[in-house]
Amino acid sequence: MSDAKTPNFQPAREDEIDWVLYMVHRAIDESEFYCDAFKQAERERMNIHFITALWEYDPQHLFVLRKGDEKVGIMISGPDNGVVFLYWSYILPEHRASTIAIKANKSFLQMFDNGHWHKLVTFTRTTNEKANIILARYGWTEVAQLNNHIFGEDYKIFEIQMEKTVPGYRPFRVPGRLERLKRKVLKIFGK
Repeated sequence: MSDAKTPNFQPAREDEIDWVLYMVHRAIDESEFYCDAFKQAERERMNIHFITALWEYDPQHLFVLRKGDEKVGIMISGPDNGVVFLYWSYILPEHRASTIAIKANKSFLQMFDNGHWHKLVTFTRTTNEKANIILARYGWTEVAQLNNHIFGEDYKIFEIQMEKTVPGYRPFRVPGRLERLKRKVLKIFGK
């Protein structure tokens, strides 16, 4: 058992995938910075198949933030041809006044600074001043502002440069219905 106050950040276990999905939907629903059309589209995109495909690609893309044994947040990212895109970061409200965010960001950066990636990238709304300040404080560099972008809203792009030393790129894709059915059948027969 972990110390109740010690931050503990790890890739999600397979039995935590449903919890990660619940948390990202909670983050989407609670965000005051996105319009209803964005929230609906994002909930549809962040479905169990997408989340599971990220976990199958590399469990590190579903990063679970813990304080001791208690799960207190998530960082969900995805691979894109040498770039890691941080889709969502979310910490439960009762833990936001702690140092969890700072320590989680540092751990997230260290995890992906492994020679496989050119950079880390994330978006935030221009109106989300708190997130913009926090990202800058954590070492993310604002590189562009996209006006009238997703659902006509304005966004800022932040990134952190990495050094890609491992040759090649591993594609990411979400399996379709037939492939998922085939996997279930093969799993039943132990293949």
